[in-house]
Amino acid sequence: MSDEEQTSHLFRDVDEGAANNLAFEPKWVKSPELPSFSPLPGANIRSVAGEKLMAAWITIEPNTDYPYHQHPHEQLGIMVEGAMELSMNGETKLLRRGDVYVIPPNLPHKARTYDDGCVVCDIFSPPREDYLVSN
Repeated sequence: MSDEEQTSHLFRDVDEGAANNLAFEPKWVKSPELPSFSPLPGANIRSVAGEKLMAAWITIEPNTDYPYHQHPHEQLGIMVEGAMELSMNGETKLLRRGDVYVIPPNLPHKARTYDDGCVVCDIFSPPREDYLVSN
């Protein structure tokens, strides 16, 4: 181990024995192979969850409105491809690949796509029960 690795907090106090006390079994999945569902016409969701967080790949077809909604989950989104207009807290922004947004729990928000449609990867904490699909 290098001197930098020895002093970094990332490498201190590693406990291989902790693997005996896991909160849940680790998962290895290919996102395109996850089961999917459609919460509304023009949208498709594939998700995977741990104990306290969830990742959801949301594909929104071109020219689709994702209406105002809110939920008790913290949400962090990463634009994977395409473009999406996101409205929350009195502001509207056009987001493109690589852009990131963070939505506090219970804040109403909505989205809209144009001719490109989009794919976003949303992270929710805690996991959304309504987005869980067996995997």
